[in-house]
Amino acid sequence: MKTQMKPVIAVSCLLALLMGAASPVHAAKHKIRWLLGHPNLDFFEAAAESFKSEVEKGSGGDIEVQIVTAEDPWRNNQGQVRPEIADKVASGEAEMGHSFTNVLGKIDHRLWAFDCPYLMKGYLHMEGVIEGPLGPELLEGLRGQKIVGLAFTYSGGAEGMATTDRELRGPEDLKGRKVGVFGSDVDTAWLTALGAKPVPIIHQLTTINPLTQTGEIDTAVVTWRRVREAHLQERYKYVSLMNSSYLVSVTYINEKFYDGLPEKHRKLLKESALKAARIERARTIELNETTKREVMAKGIVPVYLSGAAHARFQEALRPVYETALNGIVGKDLIERIRKTNDSPKLPSGIELVGR
Repeated sequence: MKTQMKPVIAVSCLLALLMGAASPVHAAKHKIRWLLGHPNLDFFEAAAESFKSEVEKGSGGDIEVQIVTAEDPWRNNQGQVRPEIADKVASGEAEMGHSFTNVLGKIDHRLWAFDCPYLMKGYLHMEGVIEGPLGPELLEGLRGQKIVGLAFTYSGGAEGMATTDRELRGPEDLKGRKVGVFGSDVDTAWLTALGAKPVPIIHQLTTINPLTQTGEIDTAVVTWRRVREAHLQERYKYVSLMNSSYLVSVTYINEKFYDGLPEKHRKLLKESALKAARIERARTIELNETTKREVMAKGIVPVYLSGAAHARFQEALRPVYETALNGIVGKDLIERIRKTNDSPKLPSGIELVGR
């Protein structure tokens, strides 16, 4: 499937004005084409604006950044399924990319850690993982694919499961459910172990309602924002197991291009990407909180687990980690994540209700 590239100028007038205002007064020595794995900016608009402005101004016009929105499907490549944008960046067709970790996990399984059920304890724990020693290690590990990770973002954040007909309050409630998932090996392993049938839909939100109508799925992994985007209130009644996994994304750059830049420019790109990532993570949290209230007003019911119910899920998942997930993601990484302390604050500083 051919990727459809759409300049961001068609998505955001504000960004278009910024792109014009930030254009260098002299010809740039280095041009960066940044492919964002989103059909539109939404969560990412302020972050994209920040990165472009910081880099172009900070480099004195030496670097020009062109931002392009794009789908990021998995595609067949010599018998393998790989993320298309990452392949374009690795080959030098584009200098920078941005993809979801459940897509990049196809080339580095460690990034599927964010899909592991109840491994992350909440947004503060996520910040501790991303901003602590583990975050840079995971980003640097992408060099084996000829790309360099610059920063973690969300573009989704906390995930739960939307259901059509009943609440999910215990591991036994998943038995027989047909669950629309992104399609990682982690999804397949833990859902199958608990008696559910995972149905890969990748990131095609528009397929959820049609698949539900035909009976192919009755449950879907979602964020609050995606409940609204996919109009799930038409057929779905509950959202359970929120914060059981996290939809995370990565900004990365072509290794050869990055290493060939002067040190001051490499530092600028890294710092600008980190700043933009914090802006995006704050925006994601904010949008999910406001969207949660909006969809609740339309009849969606959030389901909160008691401490005892959460403990039963953890116990049911213990053998799944031992027999499958530790092998897929890496036992050492999983244990290090579990031992990571919460960050003292969120990037946004907002108060989360019912998290």
